[in-house]
Amino acid sequence: MKNRILFLLVSCFISLNYSNAQNIQLDSLDLFINQLIKDFDVPGLSIGIVQNDSIIYSRGFGTREINKDNSVNENTIFAIGSISKSFTALTLGILVDEGKINWDDKVTSYLPYFELYDSYVTANFTIRDLLTHRSGLKDVSGGTLWYHSDLSRVDIIKKFKYLEAVSGFREKTAYQNIMYMAAGEIVREVTGQEWDSFLKLRVFDKLGMRNSTSVSSVRESNKNLAQPHIWNENYDKVSIKQEKMDNLAAAGSIYSSANEMNSYMRLLLNNGVFEQDTILGKEVINEIFTPQVLYPINGPPFGNEFSSYGFGWWLTPIDGHKVIEHSGGVDGMSAILFMVKDLNIGAVILSNSSKEPASFLLKAKLMEMIFDDESFDIYERVKTFRDKRLENNKSTSNKKMKIDGTKPSLETELYAGVYNDKMYGQILIKQLKDKELEIIFPHSSVFKGKLKHWHFDTYQIDWYDIRVPNGYLTFKFNSDREIVGFDIDQDNLLDVDFGELDIKRSIEDNPIKPIVVDDKTLEGYVGKYELSPDLIITITKTGNQLKTQLTGQSEILIFAKSNNIFNLKDIEAQLTFNSNDDGKVESVTLLQGGQEMVCKRMNE
Repeated sequence: MKNRILFLLVSCFISLNYSNAQNIQLDSLDLFINQLIKDFDVPGLSIGIVQNDSIIYSRGFGTREINKDNSVNENTIFAIGSISKSFTALTLGILVDEGKINWDDKVTSYLPYFELYDSYVTANFTIRDLLTHRSGLKDVSGGTLWYHSDLSRVDIIKKFKYLEAVSGFREKTAYQNIMYMAAGEIVREVTGQEWDSFLKLRVFDKLGMRNSTSVSSVRESNKNLAQPHIWNENYDKVSIKQEKMDNLAAAGSIYSSANEMNSYMRLLLNNGVFEQDTILGKEVINEIFTPQVLYPINGPPFGNEFSSYGFGWWLTPIDGHKVIEHSGGVDGMSAILFMVKDLNIGAVILSNSSKEPASFLLKAKLMEMIFDDESFDIYERVKTFRDKRLENNKSTSNKKMKIDGTKPSLETELYAGVYNDKMYGQILIKQLKDKELEIIFPHSSVFKGKLKHWHFDTYQIDWYDIRVPNGYLTFKFNSDREIVGFDIDQDNLLDVDFGELDIKRSIEDNPIKPIVVDDKTLEGYVGKYELSPDLIITITKTGNQLKTQLTGQSEILIFAKSNNIFNLKDIEAQLTFNSNDDGKVESVTLLQGGQEMVCKRMNE
C-alpha cells in the first residue's frame, strides 16, 4: 500500500533551529494548494495541521467527484490506505499496555492456523515480526488473495503457507500488507471483538472520530465521502468504484477525514493522551516510534541511510529531529501523514487521486517551511518530470511486439478449462463465442477479462475493470503437446504481483492429449454412420480437427485417444473407428453409459 516515488531526489539539507519551525506560512498555503490541484489534475484534497496540541489548519479543496458540484471540506472522508497500519500497532499497543500481550509473543500462541513457508519461521514468528516487514516474503506478497476478493481474513491467513520466501527470515525488509491483517486477527483473538469493533470502541470513540471507519458498509453510508479517481486508457481522469477492503482490514481499510486525523496526531504527539484522557501509556508510544529495522525508502532530503521502520511508521532523523511518517494508497486515492515529534507538529494530506505526486509535493512544501530548508523545494522538477512522463505515456503504446500471421497451436476449445494455483485456488478459462476466451479469478471480482489472440499461444488480457491495465497470458505445453498451465505477464498493481502465481492446469480437467493422427487417416473417418434409421452420426473434419454430430444435435469436438479411438469433448462417450482387412473404415462403435453400439458406415 505504500506509494513509491518514481524519481531520485539528491540534495543536501540545511540545519534548522526550533524557532524556525514555529513559523509555518499558513496564509500562503491556500494559493499553493489551489495551484497544485490545477497543475496535477487533482479532483479533491484535504489537509490538516496540528501544533502544540492544537489544530492550526484544517481545510478541503476541490470536489469529492470530478465534474460534480460536491465540494471537499475538512470533514470529507478519504481512504488513508496504509496509514491504517499505525492504528493496528496502536490497538496492539493498548493490549500491551494492559498486560494482555507482549510484542515478542509468538503469533501461533494466538493464531494456531498461522503457518509460513518454513516450520522454524512459523514457530518463531512474533508480533514484532508481523509489524516490521521482515518475514522473508517478497514485496506485497499475497496481494492476489485479498485484493477485491471474497476470501475472509482467516481464509487468507490459512493460505500464507503457500507463499514462497525470497530472503532469509529477518534478513531483509519487504513491504507487507498481509502480516498486518494477521496482526488485526490477534486483537480479535485476545479481546473477542473484531478488530474493527475494538478500533472503534477504544480509539475512534475516544478521539471523537465519529465518521472514521474500517467497515465498507459504514463508509458507503457517509454522504461526505470522496470518490477515487484514476487515469483511463485515454489518460482522462475518471472516477471508479471504491475498493471494498473489508478483508484487508488492519492493513489498509480505514477511511477518515483531515479533521479527525488531526485528533489522531494530537494523541500521538501528546504521548498517548488526548484531552486529558490517557488512551495508552507513554512507554508504549515510545516503543511504537522506536526504530526496529533499517528501511530506507527515499533519498535526501526526505530520507537517508538511517531511515528505519518502527511499528507502522517510517522514522528518519533529519538534522537532529525525528520525522515520523507513513503514506497510504488504494485504488484512486492517496494519503500522507508526517510528524516531527520534538517540535510537536504534524500534518495529514488526503487526496482522491492516485499515481500523482501532488500529496508528496504538499508534504515537501510543508517540510520546507518547517525546516526552513529550500532543498525540499522540488515542485518544478517534479512537475516537469510528471508532464513529460504523461505525454510519453499518451504517445507511446504499452502493447508488446506482435508477430503477425501466427495462430494458436490448438483449437480454441482446448484452452478452456480449470486451472489452479496452490495459493489462490481455481482460475477458470472459459470459451466465449467467436473463438474468444475469458479468464476468471472466481474469488476476485476485478480479475475477469477477455482473452484476445496476440500471437502463437499468447493472448492479450483485456480486463473488464478499468483499474487493471491490459496484460498478456501465454499457455505452456509439455513434450506431449498437453497444456500444462499458463503465465501472466502483467504490470503489477499497487499491491498485487501476478509473478508469484504458479498456474497449472488441473489434472482432472485436462482433456485427452491431442494424439497426432495423420491427415489421410482422419480423412478416412469422415462420413455418415447409422445408429438407427432416424439417428445418424456425422463425422466432419476442419483442418486437423474431427467433429461429430448426431441428428438434431450440435457439433461436438472429438480428440484422439489412439489412432482410431476418440473421446467426445465434455461428454463421457467414445467413438472407435473399425476398419476391415483392407484398411477401409466400415463402422464406428459408440461407447456411452456402459453400452456399445455399432454404427455401420452409410454409402454416400
